[in-house]
Amino acid sequence: MEKIINPTKARTNLFSLIKSANRDSTPVIIAGADDSRSAVLIGKRDYDALQETMNLIVNGQIQATLNRKDDESVDLAEMMKEIDNE
Repeated sequence: MEKIINPTKARTNLFSLIKSANRDSTPVIIAGADDSRSAVLIGKRDYDALQETMNLIVNGQIQATLNRKDDESVDLAEMMKEIDNE
């Protein structure tokens, strides 16, 4: 569950919020008067994971994988060898 905090408290506790976001993988919502004045603090690992997931969605790899999930002709071990050799 995300933590919600106002900007003043976020400024005061920034270092501990960063540690918490990284340690717990829990986003911190810094709530302004409305959404256009709000932000979300997340750990770098979580940010990188989100970016990678979005890239997989955009280039169609996730959909291609889902389309093959029930295909018995797919040899998972062979696919893993190919990925390791890239």
